[in-house]
Amino acid sequence: MNYDFYTYLWLHAQAFAMVLVRVGFLLAFLPVFSAVTPAPVKAALIIVISLIFMPLVATELKPPNNVWEFVLRLIPEALLGLSLGLLIRVVFAGVQFGGQLLGFQMGFGVAHVIDPVTGVEAPVLSQMAYLTAILLFLVFDIHHYFLLALGESLKSFPVGSLKVPSPLFLSLVKQSAVLFRLALKLLAPVMAILLLIQIALGLVCRFVPQINVMIVSFPLTIGVGLFFFGLTLELLGHALSLAYGQAVRGLPIIIKAFGG
Repeated sequence: MNYDFYTYLWLHAQAFAMVLVRVGFLLAFLPVFSAVTPAPVKAALIIVISLIFMPLVATELKPPNNVWEFVLRLIPEALLGLSLGLLIRVVFAGVQFGGQLLGFQMGFGVAHVIDPVTGVEAPVLSQMAYLTAILLFLVFDIHHYFLLALGESLKSFPVGSLKVPSPLFLSLVKQSAVLFRLALKLLAPVMAILLLIQIALGLVCRFVPQINVMIVSFPLTIGVGLFFFGLTLELLGHALSLAYGQAVRGLPIIIKAFGG
């Protein structure tokens, strides 16, 4: 197709907007960029990465008939970036959920800090586990796999050619089961030990009522919980490597589903 200069420029501006939406929704849901990156830096990073990916966009572009058709083309682009980001977000949510359960079990229900992702208060242990997961995410170079998958999606399925698959939401719901499995795998032993301590303290209170169990239980539960939580952090790398690997293996499945 031969276009005049202004039409050619307009088509590539539309293509860049589609790439920007696909990249932007992915980076917005990657916990590393959404948690610790300021908004201006994040916006500049999205624009730079979109410009890097622009040579992968097909040169022969089909112009939309109207603005509404162009908006409809943006929806699959946004859903693809969102779906890829949710694959890894459920892993981080599982780590936070497990830390939250353990915090309540230890009596840290009132000790909260501000979560940088959601902007709401979260338990201290939940944030500690979450920051450890972010560190391991960078150590394992998982963000490289997501950027590589984004580039491969642009080569295999150019902008404007995506379709919204009907079983997409069902597959994402199944993927969210990782959240609960990871939380239970990581912190079930610690919670079981704390439960046994509570049972033992109940027996002590029954047979030796002179002991003030309330005074003894708080430091004992916190001390034992923190000790075994520290031991759990040593196993966090292995558990998260498996969860990250599962998320990476799901990237081509999601991309092929959008290709129709």
